[in-house]
Amino acid sequence: MNYYYQVEGLLRNNIGDVLQGMVAKDLLPEGSKVADREAHADLASNEKGLLIANGWYMHSFKKFPAPDNITPVYAAVHIANSALLADAGVREHFKKHAPIGCRDTKTLRLLLGWGIPAYYSSCLTITAKPRGPVTHNPEGEVLLVDNVDHPVPDAVFNKLETLLGKKPVRVSHDPPDTSGDLESYAKASEKHMDDLLARYCKASLVLTTKIHCALPGLGMGANVKLIHPNPSDPRLATVGEFIDIISYKEILERKDLNTSPVKTEMLEKRKQFLLELVADSLKEGANAVQVSGKLKYRLIRAKAAIMAKLYRMGVVSSYRVGFAKDKIERVYGAGF
Repeated sequence: MNYYYQVEGLLRNNIGDVLQGMVAKDLLPEGSKVADREAHADLASNEKGLLIANGWYMHSFKKFPAPDNITPVYAAVHIANSALLADAGVREHFKKHAPIGCRDTKTLRLLLGWGIPAYYSSCLTITAKPRGPVTHNPEGEVLLVDNVDHPVPDAVFNKLETLLGKKPVRVSHDPPDTSGDLESYAKASEKHMDDLLARYCKASLVLTTKIHCALPGLGMGANVKLIHPNPSDPRLATVGEFIDIISYKEILERKDLNTSPVKTEMLEKRKQFLLELVADSLKEGANAVQVSGKLKYRLIRAKAAIMAKLYRMGVVSSYRVGFAKDKIERVYGAGF
């Protein structure tokens, strides 16, 4: 059997999408292959394959889902555009490989609303392994990790400098080089991401707006704070489960950056579940949550199936009585 992990394909605008593949690769047998997240259909062959299908879905739907020779393990999934599920074939594919592990509650509710069994899994990037000792050295760098296309405003940056008593070093999560075929891009980007993770481990503090800087940093034990213009953004809930999220408005009003401690017990619980899920899926040759006889997976299956029926009934009933009809049509379409 072939083993696959996935990274973003031709639209290479966030190295965090490479990291999502890297953490899966670390848990797969030696010799695992990189797959294009935007082109699952290209994996068609006579050889069976197991794909750790975590991550962000997706820019293009044209080559989704994977062919029958590929068994996807859907965990830590985020669906950015509900239009992905407008196709009945895609919905049937997800049902076939359910329960689907979701990295955020918005994705969870979307899938359940379609009657697709799903559960909250957190994000696989919390399983990132430390790149060297993590010491929280007070003499280390203070890093500010954002994207060129979503920079922290100058007023917030200046206030951070005042609060910290030193100027943060700006680091971008834009890929440094987007050239080459998928394998070349993955190899170069994984090396760059490894260097970034090592830098986060050595830093005295990592301030970031990026989920896939905060989550691996927390998983490695680095000193991380997530800052954001809108802490209530549902995508951030997977980070908010472990640490406080600080709004830009709060930063401008604060006299220090002290926050509540990391919820290490919950972080370890989520991490161990994901590590065991991948390990058990490799043993089963399929999604362990779907096929394993272990009690914890049987309970997830049962709950996900019940919740899918209830949520679907709720969506249909709400639409028929006219409650939140416009919103339901935007997300699920019309014609119930």
